Amino acid sequence: MIEIHDQRWCPDSLRDVVTDTLQFVWNLFGFYEPIVPRLRRALQETGTCQVVGLCSGGGGPWLRLVRNVEDEDRLPVDVCLTDKFPNLKAFEHAKRSSHTRLAFHSDPVDATRVPTDLEGFRTLFNCFHHFPREEARAILQDAVKGRQGIGIFEVPKRHWLTIFFVFFMPVMAVALVPFIRPFRWSRLLWTFPVPVGPFVLWFDGVISCLRAHTPLELLEFAHGVSQDGYHWEAGVERKRRAVVAVTYLIGYPDSNTGRSNCSVVRSSRSISKSSATTPPR
Repeated sequence: MIEIHDQRWCPDSLRDVVTDTLQFVWNLFGFYEPIVPRLRRALQETGTCQVVGLCSGGGGPWLRLVRNVEDEDRLPVDVCLTDKFPNLKAFEHAKRSSHTRLAFHSDPVDATRVPTDLEGFRTLFNCFHHFPREEARAILQDAVKGRQGIGIFEVPKRHWLTIFFVFFMPVMAVALVPFIRPFRWSRLLWTFPVPVGPFVLWFDGVISCLRAHTPLELLEFAHGVSQDGYHWEAGVERKRRAVVAVTYLIGYPDSNTGRSNCSVVRSSRSISKSSATTPPR
């Protein structure tokens, strides 16, 4: 199963339409707000305020998240947006809108081989499911090798209700065209008169849900990398009575460097279950 905007043959202008729209929707509805406490705790555990946003597309949810993280604990966070296909116009807009709290790396960045000069807690929003298993493990292995923390956060889910909501994406894509920034003439061309952009958003959204990972599957990826004193946890976070939930995998160097630690968190209110010695099945 492939997603159209991931392919090299996909026009850059069409890919930008998809990533710009997703970025706008994530920030508009605050889908990732439930993971703010876990993200803040991970930054504190790793002792850094630097974040490297991998596969950032049109900027991802950081425009809103950076304010949420700072507002609650006044924890200063500096984010560097990166992507294998940098959406520079969107990155520039994010930088201006955040009053320079968001920076960006203008050169392509491969999430499986992050340059050593890009230090900080690595995040991937709604993109980990795009990678084949070997590349997904390589992303985690590269973070472990560089002794950097990493957070995987995904809204797509293999659930009929999540897939049902994807069917509203084409309508939202058309309705939101006047409000999405930065403005692009290409967005109008890909939306009117033939709605290619909305179709790609719908098609890729359904495929994303079908390819999404469960918390136990994410922990299997973590168990598949060479570890040296790393803490891993996975679970699901959601707003109260919200339909959309965020599946996450977080890893960072353990304070007990002599062993690795893995846990599954069923929900934001449940007790962690240790699975440090036995891989999940």
